[in-house]
Amino acid sequence: SACVWIMLHHLTQHTTGYNTVWTIPVTILNNAGFLFTALFFFFSGFGLITSYYNRKDYLGTFLQNRLPSVLIPFWVVNALGICLNRFGFGIRSSAAGIFCDLFGLTLINSNGWFIIEIVILYLIFYFLFRLVRNKDTALFLLAFFAVLLILYSFFQGHDPAGRQVHWFRGEWWYNSTAAFIFGLLYARFREKTDLFFRKHHSVLFPVFCILFPILLFLSIYTVSCYGYYHTDHIFSGMLDAALTLTVQSITCLAFTILVLLWNMRIAIGNGILRFLSGISTELFLIHGYFINKIFAQVRMNAFIRFAAVIVCSIAASTVVSPAVKFLVRKVRAVPFPVLKRRRSYETLESRNADRIRNKRRKMLGAAIGTGIGIAACFLIWRAGLLHREYKEECRTIRQAGIGDEVRWGRYETDFSRPGRERLTWIVIRREGEQVCLLSREGISGSYYHQKHQPVTWEDSDLRALLQSEAFTDMFSRYEAADVLEKDGDVITLLTEEEALEVFDSDTDRQLSITSAAEANGTNINRLSKADLWDMKGYRSSWWWLKGKSGLKDIMAPVVTVNGTVSADEKTVNRPGGAVRPVIWIVPGVNS
Repeated sequence: SACVWIMLHHLTQHTTGYNTVWTIPVTILNNAGFLFTALFFFFSGFGLITSYYNRKDYLGTFLQNRLPSVLIPFWVVNALGICLNRFGFGIRSSAAGIFCDLFGLTLINSNGWFIIEIVILYLIFYFLFRLVRNKDTALFLLAFFAVLLILYSFFQGHDPAGRQVHWFRGEWWYNSTAAFIFGLLYARFREKTDLFFRKHHSVLFPVFCILFPILLFLSIYTVSCYGYYHTDHIFSGMLDAALTLTVQSITCLAFTILVLLWNMRIAIGNGILRFLSGISTELFLIHGYFINKIFAQVRMNAFIRFAAVIVCSIAASTVVSPAVKFLVRKVRAVPFPVLKRRRSYETLESRNADRIRNKRRKMLGAAIGTGIGIAACFLIWRAGLLHREYKEECRTIRQAGIGDEVRWGRYETDFSRPGRERLTWIVIRREGEQVCLLSREGISGSYYHQKHQPVTWEDSDLRALLQSEAFTDMFSRYEAADVLEKDGDVITLLTEEEALEVFDSDTDRQLSITSAAEANGTNINRLSKADLWDMKGYRSSWWWLKGKSGLKDIMAPVVTVNGTVSADEKTVNRPGGAVRPVIWIVPGVNS
């Protein structure tokens, strides 16, 4: 049932514009998704400890049984997302990008963060309970590592642009994880806890029925008035985020206790919920595609949207689930390597063997510690590199004049090179400390709007694309803090008037595109430069401009291949137009 509520939470967020308008009675679900995620974490922690104490040789088959059951549906649904992007929306990725999307190194599925986190917790559980003899010590260390995970994720801050889901970033990584620790402790002390709950149920249940709504509305208040979203302000921002985390963690625990108390009197379950529990992982992962992609731009009332997404998500999960279960069975049949438990030996030879095993165990621990240390050093080095790069960019931009070229952000411009390349921009305007930058090249291609129908700039698919993770993720956490929002947009385009004003001639207005943009289907015209260029790899294209605010038209403004500004040459659904982003920044906020 928690999975269904999470799906309703995401649907409500989409339908109400993330709580900007009150359109349906369930709008309160905008702020309640973390509670149902907390139930997932609680029962995960509870299930680990309960199974460990009650199942013989649970650790011996743990990796073989648990990891495939969560990773295979994750990978299968990621593969569906890659196919949907490619064949449904024409979004191409490099081979490296496909690999990262498929195996979760980058999160093509915004709900996949939970799978990553729970796998991390599973692995920590496995190694701790294999290597530590005392069960309570291992349990304490597992809870301690969960606290460290919360703190590490918390200090990573929120998403740079607030839209892209990253490993260890965003409040969803930590605002419900405390329930996992509660699940561990509840399983360890279940008999005493249940005895206390049953003995005082007549008092505890009404108390928590009153306490939980109070905490929920307090949580909503702290998110709206304090929140997680300005942690770049080192002192006040982090204090606000810490306050919000504390309130939401307490609310999670109160909600979990209320569910336990409720379940002691009324059993929650029926045939429909039992069926959904069999496809819960697939349903949890797959429903986001219908909300954020397939039905995202389809206009329909709230009731029809809810019905369409729910029915399609359940149907798709039902179709995918048999294939997932088949793959899980096949993978489970493959023997997994396991660590052997320490035993007691009586003979001299067995004691020597025991010492050898202890030595190997220490070597394994040292290797794991070294690996963690190397990974930590790499992350610290990378953060330092990004900060140095950011400070260099800020110094250059502060000294640059109109027309100068500067660096800011990274984007995939050349598939032949590993990683993303640094982007070059042209300074086109200054207003005090604010600087307007225009991309030197066309870095991507798109249609203005997918459907052949009149549309305003505000409702166009291109505007939505520019605000999506495909573009906002080009900035580092330091750069993103300096990027300003103008007229509701973080990234935008030039208007017709600006395109005429910025460039002195049609020749200056002609645009080259990157090799990656060409590979992804952006329009190219090499012959347009025949008289001026030696033709060695030059790629030029027509490019989109921003339409007049509020004007609905089936034609969209462009700059042609020859550099002229035209308002009636390209229909909105014409594919392949180059995208030349525009951003406003205040360089040096964090330098």
